[in-house]
Amino acid sequence: MANSRDNPYRTDLVADVTFVGRERLMNEIIESVRDGRNSLHAVMGGRGMGKSSFAQQLSRLIGCDALSLVASGTVQQLTAKIDEVFKTNLTAGDPVQELANVPARHPSGSALLIIDEIEKTLGDPQGRHFLDNLRDAYERTRGRLGVLVLGGTRVRDLLLAEWSPFLRIVGLIHVLTGLERDEAAALIRAPLSLDIPDDVVDALWAETAGHPWLIQMFMEDAVRRAASLSDVFRHLPAAVRASEGKLSAIAFPMWWENIQERGQAVYRRLVAEPAAVLREDWVACFGNDPRPWLDVLASTGLAAMNGERVLARGSMFRRWMEGNYPTADARRRPGDDRLDRWLADVGVDEFEQLVVRALAAWARATVEFPAAAVRNDIGAASDNSSLQPEAFFQMHALIALLQHERDLTAEPEALSVRAQGRSDIKVRSRGDTTRRTCVEVKIFGRKDQTVVQQVIGYSAPGDTFAAVISVDRCRRPLGPVYKERCFAGAVPMGWHDPPGEVLQPCFFTVQAREGAGPLRVWHFLVQLGGA
Repeated sequence: MANSRDNPYRTDLVADVTFVGRERLMNEIIESVRDGRNSLHAVMGGRGMGKSSFAQQLSRLIGCDALSLVASGTVQQLTAKIDEVFKTNLTAGDPVQELANVPARHPSGSALLIIDEIEKTLGDPQGRHFLDNLRDAYERTRGRLGVLVLGGTRVRDLLLAEWSPFLRIVGLIHVLTGLERDEAAALIRAPLSLDIPDDVVDALWAETAGHPWLIQMFMEDAVRRAASLSDVFRHLPAAVRASEGKLSAIAFPMWWENIQERGQAVYRRLVAEPAAVLREDWVACFGNDPRPWLDVLASTGLAAMNGERVLARGSMFRRWMEGNYPTADARRRPGDDRLDRWLADVGVDEFEQLVVRALAAWARATVEFPAAAVRNDIGAASDNSSLQPEAFFQMHALIALLQHERDLTAEPEALSVRAQGRSDIKVRSRGDTTRRTCVEVKIFGRKDQTVVQQVIGYSAPGDTFAAVISVDRCRRPLGPVYKERCFAGAVPMGWHDPPGEVLQPCFFTVQAREGAGPLRVWHFLVQLGGA
């Protein structure tokens, strides 16, 4: 669409126009420097969580309240930068007194030294001595010289190490976590004033856990592919699929290593929980002293915490983990063998098996790892009003199908025909392009009485099967209610319930069609609230 150098979502630059959120933390730091109270701070954030962007933005905002400097590197590099900007001479004079004189050079009598990538400094043999000087200068100025250090997920261990008592004065490490939903919406839309639908924003927010770097990566690729601004949102599914391949090859292995063995164990336990874990259950669920490791997961975008609850996030990373580091009992999900046998007994071909298996895996994951899809409380017996639009679930089902891009193609109707508001997915076999099917997604209770009629109408004469996904968050057995109300005018030729403990798909029916052969319809009842 535009020269890549003009793409505002570029991930290789420190965010400027794309910086959003973090207001509360920035205000807290500015206020502490202004008052000279508790103005030693440490910030932890995983790669791409926006530490460097935060440092630059904070330095700009604090300009009228304090003399500020953002720097990173070895002690020698930091010393040179401080001497240049703060007009000191740390090598020739008393470094503590030189630093203590800095606040007086600003009308407010305050200064803030921001050290990014503190790991570089701590890795220097002179790192401890340098931090000791900063601490002494902070105390000598009674807090008028503020110090902020930013580091990755191991910064807590580095600052708490015996050879670095800096954190004993800091007392608290701030954790940069994923953006809130409205902040993510601003990051997606604002740089180019894009008209991205709310349901697509919701899907991207849930898929990325609000991780700013991931969001920018998707948007950068979609903008690069688009011919015009109005065309950007249609390219997002392809951008997500392409970006996930890059992340799986480079970023995710690094994340896995950075969260370390204990963090890996905590994450495995967290994703096994079907709902948020309350603080009172943290120790029982994750073992002793889990908070530091939950902070690491939150700062990597793999967990969401609101102080009292923690919930697994980051569905992309979870898929990568399960594919590369499966547990012995997770290499094959319960019910897969039975589902395979059922599909074989029915006698479906390879294309139909692939589509049904992909949707079954997605349906299980949606129920087991609900993420943003059920971020509000479960509704009453007849209330799905607060559940996201159908296109939210359609986007996630589409991404699940696109994981099999070697064997099939999938196109979202809601993105190509927005005005009609339809949310079905068209799927084709790559091996035989005459083989195709369609998937219809409905929130139970939202104009779903004729959903089976609709999917029959969307099918082509040569189609042999189709699928219906019905999403419900209410506390009730959905099956009987669904069968009673969703077949108006489309009486099935036969019902076929699954064998044994196969839960997804819940059943299939054979439907008669005028002018075409019978159509097998697989029904996926995604019951988020339980029976």
